[in-house]
Amino acid sequence: MELTKVKFIRNPKSGILRTQNLIRKAIEWNFSDADFEYDIVETQYAGHGRILAKEAVEQGYDAVIAVGGDGTTNEIGSALVYTDTALGIIPLGSGNGLARGMGISMQPMKAADTIKTGRIRTIDAAQIEGEVFFIVTGFGFDALIGKMFNEQKIRGIIPYFTIGFREYRSYKYEVIVLKFDDRQVAVSALFITIANLKGWGGGAIISPDAEFDDGLLDICVIHRAPWWYILANLYKLFTGGVVRLRKYSRYQAKNIEMIREGPGPYHFDGESREGGTVLHISVLPQALKVIVPDE
Repeated sequence: MELTKVKFIRNPKSGILRTQNLIRKAIEWNFSDADFEYDIVETQYAGHGRILAKEAVEQGYDAVIAVGGDGTTNEIGSALVYTDTALGIIPLGSGNGLARGMGISMQPMKAADTIKTGRIRTIDAAQIEGEVFFIVTGFGFDALIGKMFNEQKIRGIIPYFTIGFREYRSYKYEVIVLKFDDRQVAVSALFITIANLKGWGGGAIISPDAEFDDGLLDICVIHRAPWWYILANLYKLFTGGVVRLRKYSRYQAKNIEMIREGPGPYHFDGESREGGTVLHISVLPQALKVIVPDE
């Protein structure tokens, strides 16, 4: 991998280490001996990372490095889809799903070393209602919890599950119809996750057999179940054992139409949206170049 011109885009609101000078100094120290030219910019508002990354593509940068969490990475990566500019990641968020899926270290300085010593892999992306995602999109209970989680200031996996335990007993299930590849499946699900990678951020694994470059999306369904069943098997989301649950189903498809009883939230790559009754999801094969460890 040869890089000559690299741009770092940092979200100053990501993670715990938000001291601007500290992060900048760490980047400058780590890349003082790099064989490429680089510059560092910071996002000023939501969506700014996408604009900055698009400008970097137009200016001929070989790579754009996302310094932040999944939201920042999604913004930047979505501007690099089907371009020759590669995405690098220095994870500073609470989930870091794409970095985990690519085998990038959760330690920022080790992740920074990958930018200098790694290689480039081309992965699939996907889109829901015209917006690009790289990790997962989801509907149902986890979309509701994700919306509540994003509305609060405290981050991390513990607050996420605290909200989940609080809201579970009052959750109202709905029947969702999935149409894909000339099939139609109706489910009463706790949640449905459509995955490009094996799992969400935070280390949770929803589809252990998912491949990020096979041109397919994994449709993962956790069916309606009593609270004790969910609680007793929750740990399996972190071991890969979820696939052995009788309340778990998995399908694969390139294009998916989801029909639900009414409008409501959905999420992708850590971001929440409000959607209508019908939603469309499709894979974008071989869409994004990513700098990954050379292993």
